[in-house]
Amino acid sequence: MILVHVDDMSIASSLLADVQHAKEAILSAYGGRDLGAATTFLGSKIYRDRAAGTLTLSCPGLTTALLEEFSMSDAKPTKVPVPVGTSLTRTGTNLLPDGGRPAEMVGSLLYLSTSTRPDISFAAGLLARFMTQPEEGHWHLAKHVLRHLLGTATFGLRYGTQEGLAGAVDADHGGCLTTRRSTTGWVFTLHGAAISWGSKRQPTVS
Repeated sequence: MILVHVDDMSIASSLLADVQHAKEAILSAYGGRDLGAATTFLGSKIYRDRAAGTLTLSCPGLTTALLEEFSMSDAKPTKVPVPVGTSLTRTGTNLLPDGGRPAEMVGSLLYLSTSTRPDISFAAGLLARFMTQPEEGHWHLAKHVLRHLLGTATFGLRYGTQEGLAGAVDADHGGCLTTRRSTTGWVFTLHGAAISWGSKRQPTVS
């Protein structure tokens, strides 16, 4: 597997010889430098515990920067990203004077939710529905998610166990009060951590 980002590249394989062969082929055709084993990639921290045989992906730096950007570093942490029974609607009242700031926050939450934080996937997707003309209630929930990140900034995905592929899928029942559509959530894990996950509002009422 070869991942490319502008002029950066990461090579992954189960065989070290394949990694070396790919490096030699690429560096012989293009100018570049071999920086050795990756420790970060696209904002994600890569930590290997070779003695334990594990690899952990996390985004503590991005999380800390997000908390500082929105002055939430000294807030009180919460245990869950979304309180039980939470439902958002658009009332048309209590509009925020600056809709751009909530959009920036939600954009950052969406990135974290798709990289190393499946636990906030539902929350980020829910908030994304209200990025235009956000209201005080939407902003309050967004800050609640930040408070959850504050207490879990070092959380990530740790792979390395011999656990096989497992998956879970569920949905609420008409959870969107505006459209009466349900929201489906899923997660699949392999070797002890999630490899695929998501939270998406269904396209039709069922």
